[in-house]
Amino acid sequence: MSCRIKIQAFEGAFDLLFHLIEKNEIDIYDIPINEITEQYLHYLYQMEKLDLEVASEFLVMAATLIEIKSKMLLPKEVVKEDKVEAETVDPRSELVERLLEYKRYKCMAEELKQREDHYNKLYFKQKEEIIMETSEADVALENLKLDDLVKVFEKLLLNYEKHKNDRPYNVRHISRDTYTIEDKITSILTMLQHHKKITFDSIFILAKEKLEVVVTFLALLELIKGKKIKVMQEKSFEGIVIEGISN
Repeated sequence: MSCRIKIQAFEGAFDLLFHLIEKNEIDIYDIPINEITEQYLHYLYQMEKLDLEVASEFLVMAATLIEIKSKMLLPKEVVKEDKVEAETVDPRSELVERLLEYKRYKCMAEELKQREDHYNKLYFKQKEEIIMETSEADVALENLKLDDLVKVFEKLLLNYEKHKNDRPYNVRHISRDTYTIEDKITSILTMLQHHKKITFDSIFILAKEKLEVVVTFLALLELIKGKKIKVMQEKSFEGIVIEGISN
């Protein structure tokens, strides 16, 4: 019966050392250097035993741990400066600083990975090219220019974004062609059958999302192009009115 030993892959020497500290729930400011050194060397021994290549940075870290371990076995020296006794610097201090810096980078990398995973779950509606062969002379606009109508639409979109209800930021699945230009054309003409004139805002007031607002506006442009409606503004800064054109 054979015995299998699984060795976890680490990105580098600090990754292995940090793993051992977290695994043993060790205070990073008070590392038991004897215990950590033994576990670190044991891991390298297992790598060599399985004929795995040991990178030079792992060996350098092993040498560093052994050096710190040796220094900590020596009796503490007391340095007298101006009659004030001060203990020598802890041999682990430099290692602790480097581990703290590595921990910061590791946390940042994990956060970026989580964001990447989140955005990979988002699906966006494919861009569609819409070609409209229109000119201002061909459309039924009274006291209005096509640019004016577009500006009103842009303000409408901004207003929609400003006042829509806040929703939790999660993954939403949007089916293609939920709203069609044909359906919106029918809806606008139906409204004009019941009312001789309707306001520009009234055809957008029930829109549930930004996509529906855009499709409704495209339907409006198609009706203008087909001379089925006329759009007018009696005075500057007054509301825009839509009226059906009898064939």
